[in-house]
Amino acid sequence: MICLDDMEEDALRELFNLSFGRAAATLSEMVDGEISLSPPCMSLLSESRLVAHLAGLYGMAIGVVGMRFRFVFSENRSIAGMAVLLIRAAEIAHLLDALYGSPLPDEVLIQVEGETMQSTGDVLLYTCVSSFSALLSSDIECDAPHYYRGTVTELQPFLLPGGLTQTEDPATAEAEQWLLLRVDFTLLGKQVAGSLLMWMDGAALPNLRAGLDRYLADSME
Repeated sequence: MICLDDMEEDALRELFNLSFGRAAATLSEMVDGEISLSPPCMSLLSESRLVAHLAGLYGMAIGVVGMRFRFVFSENRSIAGMAVLLIRAAEIAHLLDALYGSPLPDEVLIQVEGETMQSTGDVLLYTCVSSFSALLSSDIECDAPHYYRGTVTELQPFLLPGGLTQTEDPATAEAEQWLLLRVDFTLLGKQVAGSLLMWMDGAALPNLRAGLDRYLADSME
């Protein structure tokens, strides 16, 4: 992976596991059930490949809670990113049933979906991002999370991370690379499967590398 050696990649996977594991433990408490996690995966993708990747994994109809964040290491060193809770649209009702502890009538689901998904994403994503930040010894800035449901095409302006850097030139945006971190989860017995994801600005990977090197140095003391 660009800018990272083997030890730094291993450290990133370790931080990834710890942070997403804490978020998964929080979700397990919220639904009072067991959660199965996949091994984490990492990739470096352009914006268009990132959206195509998500569509290939989850189909076109999805529900997503997204929260933009920034890890701040110093006044001149930071890395911007987005944390995302993503599930297939067909499974949103099952997740709401699990959160409320019993099946909800359709009219109630319609009323509570937006607020419940946003508040759930808020807890899970902040748990993940704040844990990651603490392990990197960085400060953190977070925007309020937002919930969207629709097709990947409809949600593309929100899903594309270009807004993190306000890139307007399509050619420049396509040349940019984004570090995608993903772990898949299943709520056992609840008919719900989804993913927790983070993507970060590939151009700022040297700043992330400095945080990983500090983490490695601290762990060796």
